[in-house]
Amino acid sequence: MTNYFTGDWEQDSAIMYDILEQIEFYSGTERKNMIYIPQKIGGSMLYGVTWKKYLSPEKDREYDADTGLYKTKIYAEHPELKFVYKEFANYHFPEFEWTQVQMNKNFPCPPHFDSKNIGESVLCCFGEYKGGCTCLYDHDSKSIMKYDPRTSPLKFNGAKILHWVDSIRGKHTRYSLVFFNNNKLTLLKNIDDLSITS
Repeated sequence: MTNYFTGDWEQDSAIMYDILEQIEFYSGTERKNMIYIPQKIGGSMLYGVTWKKYLSPEKDREYDADTGLYKTKIYAEHPELKFVYKEFANYHFPEFEWTQVQMNKNFPCPPHFDSKNIGESVLCCFGEYKGGCTCLYDHDSKSIMKYDPRTSPLKFNGAKILHWVDSIRGKHTRYSLVFFNNNKLTLLKNIDDLSITS
């Protein structure tokens, strides 16, 4: 039964944008170390489960009985997004299995590799912003390829391909979602048991 989306990319992108507009974004320590974005402008946060029990020295993360791991802060705050992301993925990249989603708002990542990811990721972007292209560096040709994942999902291996986001211009918000698998989680449990799409 469809709860959120239509199956049409443009319509579903607009719906996803509206859903993300209702979420308060922030950045964890790792993302702040990558690039600092004031919370009133945006942030980058991980949706899914983690092996890290502690949210802070004073506060534990919420236990996830389905996996035996712990919910990230945004997962505990918005459990409904599990079903939003599942339905969106089933419509637009049903063959791709994933365990986590990196949620970004106005977060122009500098050049980096996704060292904790395993295999390919799927990137989707939403908004009427200018700039903000996703840049992939082709090591063989020594060239930079630029993509706009608002037009369709972009699949690539971020652990092997250097990538970054061009500067975002104008007043419009850029949201992006990265659906991926984390290599550390696969060491703890079979990936099929962890997938929030199952």
